[in-house]
Amino acid sequence: MRRLAAALALVSPLAALAGLPPRYGGGLELALPESPAELDPASILTASELEAARALQATLVEAEPGGSLRPGLLAALPEPEPGGRVWRLRLRPGLRFHDGRPVTAADVAASLSRLLAPQTRSAHGWIALPVSGADEVREGRVALLPGVQVQGELELRIALDAPFLDFPRALAALPAAVVPRGGAPGDGAGPFRLASRDGEALRLLAFDGYYRGRSYADSLSLAGEDARRASRGFARGELELALRPEGVPGAEVRELPPSTATYALVNARRLGPLAQDLRGVLSGLNRAELAHLAGRGPSTPLAALLPQPLLPAPLAAPPARVPGRIGGNPKLVLLVASGPEGNRALADRLQVKLFDRGVRAAVEAVAPAALLARLASGAYEVALVSLTFTSSGAGPALLECAWTLGGPAAARRALARLGSADAAAAAAEVAEDLGAVPLFASGLRASSRKDLSGLEVLPDGTVDPGDLWLGPERTSPERPR
Repeated sequence: MRRLAAALALVSPLAALAGLPPRYGGGLELALPESPAELDPASILTASELEAARALQATLVEAEPGGSLRPGLLAALPEPEPGGRVWRLRLRPGLRFHDGRPVTAADVAASLSRLLAPQTRSAHGWIALPVSGADEVREGRVALLPGVQVQGELELRIALDAPFLDFPRALAALPAAVVPRGGAPGDGAGPFRLASRDGEALRLLAFDGYYRGRSYADSLSLAGEDARRASRGFARGELELALRPEGVPGAEVRELPPSTATYALVNARRLGPLAQDLRGVLSGLNRAELAHLAGRGPSTPLAALLPQPLLPAPLAAPPARVPGRIGGNPKLVLLVASGPEGNRALADRLQVKLFDRGVRAAVEAVAPAALLARLASGAYEVALVSLTFTSSGAGPALLECAWTLGGPAAARRALARLGSADAAAAAAEVAEDLGAVPLFASGLRASSRKDLSGLEVLPDGTVDPGDLWLGPERTSPERPR
């Protein structure tokens, strides 16, 4: 019923004038930049994997399109006890995972702990980092967070090491989704359940037990499609929605909030006095050219997410200064992740740009997990990193940025700074700590058929497919939920 009330406000103007309510039935075909490689929410990294997680998973707290928070699997938004270090959470009664098992407080405790567990190797340990005992779990000394106390089937008490008022917003990030203990990747409590994985395509079916009510569409298919295939799919009536860097001609196109930021990291501990000159050169490059080379989508600032100076400026802004040459003909290694999301083409161009300014850079591509490990240990000179944010709000985004670019120790320092300064001041210190030069921010565009309604964009740049519904010629009559 709640989903029905919300969806009635989302109908297109023509549907509203005609008095047409949301409809049930039909299947949705959704094209993504690439097929989701990971379905475990603790392991998701790309925009495509985030969208798959949005369909399969449910979080304790949810961020609404305007940025405000609402209860997700929780019965009410968590409130801190006096002092801000202790939070009490209560689950809604009757919640179920896709396999029929009940969602319990013990599942919540296990889901938070696994974000820090050494065997999970999650890139999202920042979510549980404020919880007491985080380092004990991260170092493998205990399996469950000591700060998370299960006080019944539905109730938990969570103690933090220090006050962190943005803790509920951290719980809204998709990697914090509650998953069943011992479940398979993709298992969750979201609006759709995994039916099959055929090659690179995921086929999902509506989950009747979803706490907000059954999704309008009966099924959802997610697959990676390049620009040409997405365009052909719309022309043939085979796609309802495409989330890609470019818009599809002939479709209704809207720009999604930018959710990815690309940084150059300069390691002053290794480069010494050269680091400051190098950061100046990188800050003065033409970032619009770099973004175009990287094949990114709409490049706009992440103003709703990150404070300066970790916020890439609008690409229309001119460089801060024209970079000059660096004397001494220094040599260095430019570290980058391998694979389609690894920015190798961008690294090659930076190599040329640096050579023009007197710096000889050799590009080294390593596996994404190895890149994160080397960033955390400081085993690099210059690194090129793209971070797709899963968080909303300045505090959690700052933690996520510090964890990804500098590892747990950098995130711990960022958390301490958030407790003693506002977000902008903390960001300035974190940027200096990481040697981070923001290059550009980017996002996707949503291209949809004209008979697709209910499209709402969430702060992390994802679309909730459970709210999408098709025109009456392709659906069944409305039925109670």
